[in-house]
Amino acid sequence: MWSPAPAPDPAPEPAGHSGPDAAVAGLRALLPAPAFLCSLKGRLLLAESGLSFIIFVCYVASTASAFLTAPLLEFLLALYFLFAGAMQLNDKWQGLCWPMMDFLRCVTAALIYFAISITAVAKYSDGASKAAGVFGFFATIVFAVDFYLIFNDMAKFLKQGDTAAETTAEKAEEENSSDSDSNSNSD
Repeated sequence: MWSPAPAPDPAPEPAGHSGPDAAVAGLRALLPAPAFLCSLKGRLLLAESGLSFIIFVCYVASTASAFLTAPLLEFLLALYFLFAGAMQLNDKWQGLCWPMMDFLRCVTAALIYFAISITAVAKYSDGASKAAGVFGFFATIVFAVDFYLIFNDMAKFLKQGDTAAETTAEKAEEENSSDSDSNSNSD
């Protein structure tokens, strides 16, 4: 095949002028990190936001338009958590309990999608409502997998905290018993 033509050396710009390359570099700072998007959490958030958008569009085109608020909110929340994870806002804003917020978001989304999908498939007869219901069942599965993984991570973290607290308590207990032994021996 063809070999790519070598790029010409860019001419040095005068001081104080920024060219289009500087603007592109500035815009790339707003793009999410590819490492996060390739991670399991990044892919789950992309799937959640994509499915939520598809469901929103299906509900807009259907007679079950009363249900379009839930997918819109879940789409916006999934985008927010995708952006927060990619920009590592969870490391910058330590005051918020990110895993718990994400867990609650996933649990409520799975329950809401399951309920409105059953209603959309059973009550409405148009194709867009049925499609929204089917995509809603897929979204329920994706959100359920996400909250299962978050729950496992939180359980591991809490078990590590419990074992650290136990070892600290055991060390304090041993020190107290050794102090009492030395006090009884000195009598």
